[in-house]
Amino acid sequence: MGAKTAKPRRSFRERLEEGDTYGLLLILIVATYFLFAFVGESHWAKVALAVAFAGVLLLTLHTSHVRGRWMRVTCVLAAITVSINIVQAIADSEGVTGLTSLWIGFLIASPIVILARILRHPSVDLETILGAICSYLLIGIAFGAIYALLQQVGSENFFAQSGPYERIDYLYFSFIVLTTTGFGDLTPLTAVGKALVTLEALIGQVFLVTIVASLVASFGFRRKAPIGDATVPDRAPGSPEGADTDGATS
Repeated sequence: MGAKTAKPRRSFRERLEEGDTYGLLLILIVATYFLFAFVGESHWAKVALAVAFAGVLLLTLHTSHVRGRWMRVTCVLAAITVSINIVQAIADSEGVTGLTSLWIGFLIASPIVILARILRHPSVDLETILGAICSYLLIGIAFGAIYALLQQVGSENFFAQSGPYERIDYLYFSFIVLTTTGFGDLTPLTAVGKALVTLEALIGQVFLVTIVASLVASFGFRRKAPIGDATVPDRAPGSPEGADTDGATS
């Protein structure tokens, strides 16, 4: 029997061009989290934050293999939004609430895009697990941004406790809710806030006990292709017709 031929190791550039580089996306998400928490409220700080959000969004789409029209449309929207932030910084004018809503929409869409990709991975590997972690963090950041927006546009304070509040307060509260830690130092005041907090807590628990637990349990195993997906084989190459490969390592 001949010796196994080692699989050639791809360079970082090759892996980045191909996609599924969720480790890099995770680093960018963590950097954006700290930027969102501590960058401040100046016009140029908001430009930096807009660039970071655009980077997260575009890398999310690229690494999740979203190509063609959707990628082009997203690039145009991201470029327009960043440009408006730059113009506002130069003119020293107040920000537009609609831009914040647009970025929140991008943040909400990003975990869905990632999950749609990693749940179709033919085998559960490190990138699959990293993709799930990216989705989890983006959910927490998205809810934190929603809470901050409600404070900005609402007639009442979002929190029952007295302010003033900073972005880090909303992010801190969001991840406390997402992980159901429940310190109790911050609580929602409005009915809308209470409904959203309940929804986030449910999403956090369902995400951990279903998606993450399932992926970790399947780590290193090859899965059957999703129904209707002809691009991922049900069996390993060279195996007999009809052979079941659910338990074969990738």
